[in-house]
Amino acid sequence: MAGQDNIVVAIPTCRRPRALRRCLEAVGRLDHAGPLRVIVAENDMERREGEAVCAALVAEGYRWPLQLVPAQERGVAAARNVLVRAALEDPAVSHIAMIDDDEWPQPDWLTQLLAVQRREGADVVGGPVDRSYERPPAAHVLRASEGAYGALRTGRVDLVDATSNILFDAALFRARSEPWFDPAYSLLGGEDRDFLIGLQLAGARFAWSREAAVREDYPASRCTLGWMLRRAYRSGNTDILINLKHRPPSFTPLRETSKIAGALGVGLVSATLLAWKPQRRVAGLLLLARAGGKLAGLMGLRYQEYRTIHGG
Repeated sequence: MAGQDNIVVAIPTCRRPRALRRCLEAVGRLDHAGPLRVIVAENDMERREGEAVCAALVAEGYRWPLQLVPAQERGVAAARNVLVRAALEDPAVSHIAMIDDDEWPQPDWLTQLLAVQRREGADVVGGPVDRSYERPPAAHVLRASEGAYGALRTGRVDLVDATSNILFDAALFRARSEPWFDPAYSLLGGEDRDFLIGLQLAGARFAWSREAAVREDYPASRCTLGWMLRRAYRSGNTDILINLKHRPPSFTPLRETSKIAGALGVGLVSATLLAWKPQRRVAGLLLLARAGGKLAGLMGLRYQEYRTIHGG
């Protein structure tokens, strides 16, 4: 029953105090009726702005027990590991939900995730992240850059590959040794996909809740084509690193090299010969950037996207 679910909502934060407060205020309005605890991992030991936000909310009478834990080592993988460790200190915790500090959920967010988890018997349930743009890019850039997650239907899926909106059965972490999220990805990003691919290969069951959407702030610095191209490059880069680490059955370096060559060809055609179609041009540039990131990964190069913090 829903009242028996003992949930930890885990939030990593770094230099986004205004966004974190909005996120926590929204979590405070969740309609969950059972035990719930909120843990925030402060990943900036200099400014400690997240710590100040949590202290202020506690002083104001925050609805849920709110715990701040320091993540001394810089990087999102370190912050996620600290969050999981703190959550598992309570043996009664049944689920760990994760959301980013620049996102905010609707009141029924957890209700929707838990309903799908029970119905599908899933170990992991994800949901979509709807973007809220400070300065919306041109329509053709949006159409070319937005992912397909919004089109997924509620139910079983092969994989959920990001932790920006996710619910885990806590048993998944208890069955594995720390660190759960590989510190090698701390400044690269992709630590969540790396962990989730590992779960998939180990037989974990995944599901999707289209109704459990959260919203994410997209500041002006992330609303440019330049940023989107860098993100596509990083995504390709970390995907290769993850595949080289896990060696899933469908992956071989030779096969991936062939796919990269094909993507470079298609991207080049779209970005040049079809450049008179704005959406095709942007899609071609994004494909070229992603393929370039993959090629760099095969050569052992790593792009540290998370050295820069957006939306602070």
